[in-house]
Amino acid sequence: MADNKQMECMGRVTDILPMTMQDGMASAPRGYGYMDDIIAQYQRRIDEALAREHITLTDTAKQTEALFFPLLEFAESNEHCTFHCPGIDACDHIHKGYTARMDENGHISYAKCRMNSASHTGLSPATLKDAAQIPARYQAMTFANLKTGTNNQSAVVYARQLVKEGTAAKGLFLTGPMGIGKTHLAVATLQAWADEGHSGIFCNVSRLLEKLRGCIDTGKARELYLRPLEEADMVVLDNLGGERDTEWTREELLRIIENRYEDRKLMVITSNLTLEQFVWRKDVRWQRICHLIADSCMAFKLTAPSA
Repeated sequence: MADNKQMECMGRVTDILPMTMQDGMASAPRGYGYMDDIIAQYQRRIDEALAREHITLTDTAKQTEALFFPLLEFAESNEHCTFHCPGIDACDHIHKGYTARMDENGHISYAKCRMNSASHTGLSPATLKDAAQIPARYQAMTFANLKTGTNNQSAVVYARQLVKEGTAAKGLFLTGPMGIGKTHLAVATLQAWADEGHSGIFCNVSRLLEKLRGCIDTGKARELYLRPLEEADMVVLDNLGGERDTEWTREELLRIIENRYEDRKLMVITSNLTLEQFVWRKDVRWQRICHLIADSCMAFKLTAPSA
């Protein structure tokens, strides 16, 4: 690393890292190669944290210099939660009750740790929304700019009630044709949920299944993708039914939805199909999925707005 990069790195490390990670810097010799030694020390800690969580970064992520600091943040959080956890009541993590997650592309997010069973997180709405992994195109979708009319009014009223009541409410199943505003309403609900201090995550069903299929082909840990879905207080499953319908996908979807159902955790699901249309596929797994959704979600059919 060039001298100017070393100076930049040194300044940023001193500014942003918690004292637990600055201790090693304070004791390091300040002779020739000092910054190289510091960088190597932190790279080792990053590598060890990634190995503990069975995460393999892509080649692009490994070569992206800007990811060095998110990786440091992940390593510090992982070390704290792995080796120094004092329990939820005495938790002194910078994000109390939460621990950092890292995907293979170097994207950092926060999810509830194993000690945290409370619904309200204590994290800021901005942090929660970042952790929700809402796609950039959808991040401006809120209740404030949602077009409301007789075609979706009942669903909007219930969505707002869901946010107010928290985990005591049933989830949402939104069906209707493409372009009707299902995803907008689902994301607006998730954003309002985060504003109330609760955790959530957005998930496009087809892309999730592609990632899980990739785990079979590459040997990656499925838990990397499934654990956030299990831990979040609310999960948005967008475009259910848009995936290729195979025995494997039905098994995966049943497992995800069944886990959420059994843990009494909220689901907001969008689909172009009705529950009846799923049942007509005459597969016992779709019948089970539809039963779980019907029992845990309020179903609303959105229509085209009146002319």
